Amino acid sequence: MTVISNLTCYFTINYEPVKTKSRIIISACILLLAIESPGQDTVNIKTVFPSGISVGYGQGLYSVKDEYISKEKYSGTLPYFNLEWVRFHNKNAYRLEFEYQNSNNITNNNISAEVMQFVFNQDFIYAVGSFPLFSRNVYTYLGPSVQFFYYDIHYNFAQPGTFLSPKTFGIIGSLGINTEFIYPVNKKLRIEGFLRSNLLSFSGKEIDEYKYKNEPTPTLLSVITATKIDCDLTMRYYLANRVSASIGYEFDLLRIDKWDPYIAACNSLIISINYTF
Repeated sequence: MTVISNLTCYFTINYEPVKTKSRIIISACILLLAIESPGQDTVNIKTVFPSGISVGYGQGLYSVKDEYISKEKYSGTLPYFNLEWVRFHNKNAYRLEFEYQNSNNITNNNISAEVMQFVFNQDFIYAVGSFPLFSRNVYTYLGPSVQFFYYDIHYNFAQPGTFLSPKTFGIIGSLGINTEFIYPVNKKLRIEGFLRSNLLSFSGKEIDEYKYKNEPTPTLLSVITATKIDCDLTMRYYLANRVSASIGYEFDLLRIDKWDPYIAACNSLIISINYTF
């Protein structure tokens, strides 16, 4: 701005009609550079975060084993649907997220099962700071999480003259932690990493009530006994000023190592669209 001011004074005092056009062009170029320079550094710990509303869809490779029904592993493809809303205030953010998955394509040899699971996440996100990496900054975030997870599985066991369909279900209501890393490669492309884990859970599942009559369900469990972890790595590209598209890999693990153990894992490829407002 000092350079522009000096140039303005120079034109006013030393006006030369023959050189006016060239001087105006030079002044305009300097002005554009002066305006653009602050714009190149507009990425900060708040603006780099993908706030707003996001809708996502994906496909996952899913495996599950619930020993209440069977010690065999069932596996197949599991579609993924996601709706997410993020609001940023100063250096803090707030996230609400809904996930839904359902498939009847989960099998073990000739036996099939239908799986449905629903997740609600509430994340409180606090900007921690940034650190340099390859001449750019990696922005970091950390905060507590609240999560509710529900699943149920219908098994289709066929026997001569009968058709049985046992069902198992479980819930996890947990307090946990989330952390996120965002690396802006340039103005349009960003790499994002995310991890969420429970720490303490109120968990329960379908059990043999006679076998576990002295062990109530649900009950309070630590992360060692009941584990819910999801992490992802995403590439985000800004199609316009407020619209971005992303593609990413997500790994999700759930285990309840109490009563008849339950464990499930899913590897998903997810595409999403975000609108910032």
